[in-house]
Amino acid sequence: MTRETRPFDRHLEDDLHLLLDRHAGGTIPAWRMPEPGRRTPEPGRRTSPILRGAGVALTAKIAVGAVVAVTAAGATAEAVITHSVNPVDWARQVTQQVQQVQQAQKPQPGSTSPASSATQSPHAATGPIATPVVSAPALPAVTPPVVPSVTPLPIPTPSTPALP
Repeated sequence: MTRETRPFDRHLEDDLHLLLDRHAGGTIPAWRMPEPGRRTPEPGRRTSPILRGAGVALTAKIAVGAVVAVTAAGATAEAVITHSVNPVDWARQVTQQVQQVQQAQKPQPGSTSPASSATQSPHAATGPIATPVVSAPALPAVTPPVVPSVTPLPIPTPSTPALP
């Protein structure tokens, strides 16, 4: 070794001695065998890291698998309902159905609701109470969404620049 590296090595050794000498004087505790009938670990003693790691990994895999399965089931159901795998079509289908239900719930002009006719007629409350007939509502017809046509953009052709 050269003279220049020896003071640097001595400096490193001195720093290591300052850090580690106080720990070097201690003794290592004796190993104790676990008692045969004891099931729970002693306080301060941990379980095997292999079991902890395997349990966490297995739980994470199960959770991710469940999320993927639920997502796939939802996407499959939407694709079957709308006959399309495009999520944009799914949203269009939902908005169309909501609009159709809202239009069906609006009162038609010229017709009166049973509640308004009961409040207008004074004899309605004194007459015999008729059992209302309930019929299934008519389902609105679902039309497929209009798919816009897409034309490709023209490809520009390079031209030679004009020289002055």
